[in-house]
Amino acid sequence: MGDGSDVILKVVLKALAGGVFVLAFAALAETLTPKRLAGVFSAAPSVALASLIVTAGIAGVPDVLASARGMWIGAAGFVLYCLVAAPLLGRWGAWWGALAALAVWGATVAAGYALAPEP
Repeated sequence: MGDGSDVILKVVLKALAGGVFVLAFAALAETLTPKRLAGVFSAAPSVALASLIVTAGIAGVPDVLASARGMWIGAAGFVLYCLVAAPLLGRWGAWWGALAALAVWGATVAAGYALAPEP
């Protein structure tokens, strides 16, 4: 197989695995109460887990570690974005508040990549 075929295979496997995990997490979410927590278990964790499993099978542990590092740094940035977005939106309006919150996300991610050891 050539490089193009490998990329296509990897994308197809990630999509299939992601779909399976989304269904599994959605079934888990149906058993939870309150229902507003269902979305937490439906999308991001299942797709991330599927992506890591496929990457482990195709590329090996070093690529999984690099992907996982990026996921947790991005998640930390997103958490801080969410924490500062609401107050900033209320204070500065939609455009400036969202841009300021995005700057917080960017600074968090940049710091995460600068400070976190590379696998």
